[in-house]
Amino acid sequence: MNYENPDLLTPLAADYVLGTLRGPARRRFERVLTRVPAALAATLRWEDDLAGLNGALEPVQPSARVWRGIESRLALTARAPARSAPRRAWQFALAAGLVTVALIAGLLVRERQLAVQPVAALGADAAHPVWQVERRKEYVSLRIRVVGAVERRAGRSYELWALPKGGAPVSLGLLPEEGAVDRPLSEVQRTALLVSDKIAVSIEPAQGSPTGSPTGPVILVASVSARG
Repeated sequence: MNYENPDLLTPLAADYVLGTLRGPARRRFERVLTRVPAALAATLRWEDDLAGLNGALEPVQPSARVWRGIESRLALTARAPARSAPRRAWQFALAAGLVTVALIAGLLVRERQLAVQPVAALGADAAHPVWQVERRKEYVSLRIRVVGAVERRAGRSYELWALPKGGAPVSLGLLPEEGAVDRPLSEVQRTALLVSDKIAVSIEPAQGSPTGSPTGPVILVASVSARG
């Protein structure tokens, strides 16, 4: 299982923090936390996000239908002895709380996976972009969309580079010639992009630069948008 994949790691970390990841799966993830930095970082982010929910949520009285559903799932009946009432109330409260937190966690997972922010528009000028580069939250991946006409070059490709301040260019992969791609970022790429104020495009062999640095002409340079 690839625990570096953010699409897998994000919901796993959320389930772990919520306590809904149990048994062997939870113990396995705890071992992952000791050897995969990305897993630990994702878990800490979830702990920070959910910590703010304590005291921030207004109490909500569930409808009668929701109460009946909770009672049914907990295998409780209205004919239970009176002495079990305090326990039943506690179970109701716990179940309702878990439902609320799970719903919020689901929304947060969706927001993490779907929300994108602009990085740069690549083109001859601002009015004629060819590629639009966006990022997922926390720079876990880039989304690159073709928004203009890409000049096809036989046997050649376009490669995207982060330009870290005071450092060597770092490849962010080949640019698409049509459509859009979602590209996960390695820790090296993520770090380079975080300390870059510009990105560039060079023309390279079909499979990309063979040296890890730009070998062909750099045809486009764009400023990185302010980070949100």
